[in-house]
Amino acid sequence: MKIFEKAKARIEKRAEKKSDTDVITQKNIEESRDEILAKGKKFKYPFQYAKHRLIFYTILIGVVAIGTFALVGWHQLYRAQSTSEVIYRFTRALNLSVAEVDGVKVRFSDYLMLYRSSITSMERQQGAFDNSEESKLQKEYYKRQALNSAEDYSYAMARLAETGKDVTDAEIDEIIDGHKTIDGEKRSSEAFEGIVRENFGLSMKEYRRLIMLSLAEKKASVEFDADARALADEIQTKLTADKDFGKIMQDYAENDAVSYELVEGVETSNLDNGRAEMAASLANVGDVSGYFVSRSGDGYYFVKLTARDEKYLSYESIWVRFKWLDDQMATLRAEGKVSEKIDLKADDVNAEKVEELATN
Repeated sequence: MKIFEKAKARIEKRAEKKSDTDVITQKNIEESRDEILAKGKKFKYPFQYAKHRLIFYTILIGVVAIGTFALVGWHQLYRAQSTSEVIYRFTRALNLSVAEVDGVKVRFSDYLMLYRSSITSMERQQGAFDNSEESKLQKEYYKRQALNSAEDYSYAMARLAETGKDVTDAEIDEIIDGHKTIDGEKRSSEAFEGIVRENFGLSMKEYRRLIMLSLAEKKASVEFDADARALADEIQTKLTADKDFGKIMQDYAENDAVSYELVEGVETSNLDNGRAEMAASLANVGDVSGYFVSRSGDGYYFVKLTARDEKYLSYESIWVRFKWLDDQMATLRAEGKVSEKIDLKADDVNAEKVEELATN
């Protein structure tokens, strides 16, 4: 019993020593909470500061990275003039311009597509280009040709759009369907896609773009080349009275927009801008077609069937060349309305040298 009494006494003694603050009340709970929060602030504010610095440096690094990427890309495109696959894909993604024709922007991707397809085709014929002066000359020449073509296409497409006309998917599909027939045999879509990639280095999407540009130039020439149309109408009238192509050509001996050609012993599938096919459609030897637009869009053709057997045929043709776009671009260049963002060294004077190299 004495043990319990002593323990009780000790407990009572301790209880007497407790102050009022040891009693749990709403007041001292709030005081304790405020005290704890106040002590925690020394951890909160440094963390907020570090978080803000992290966001700032993240944004700064992102801006520097984008700026560096843009600067390197700009240098590769406009100074180093890289034509690599990576740069080509870069231009397709960002839709950058390489030149401007009377306010019409010329896509960098179109220029590179035309150049790369030309180089692929040439390398397939004569072997890979190297670092020799001859190879460099050819590359420079094909760059110039590709840029000229890209400028022509862009301007023609813009002018065509002004008329409310454009190139439809159905028109592109029709052209591709015709291209699938090679040596009288129609290739499957998969096989033809492989042929396009092997010979021109183009995907089907890029090939469709190339055809669209060509068709836009063709339709614009038909729309705006009044001189060629008037000349074709004039020849058409003369052919109504006399089907002798040689005699008619005497009237145009000094006109560089009109030329004559005799083609003998070819198949209907001959690659000649549709002339053999048109000749084959004529009923009798000696018949003459009305004028039609060449498949490449370079002018009007008249065709006269001169001979035919079971497999081959011969024909005469008169070509009335489209000059509207060439004349228009020459005028715009003379007026300073064609501005280019890259400096190409080669020009058309290299053509003969390049042709000589290509044939050797």
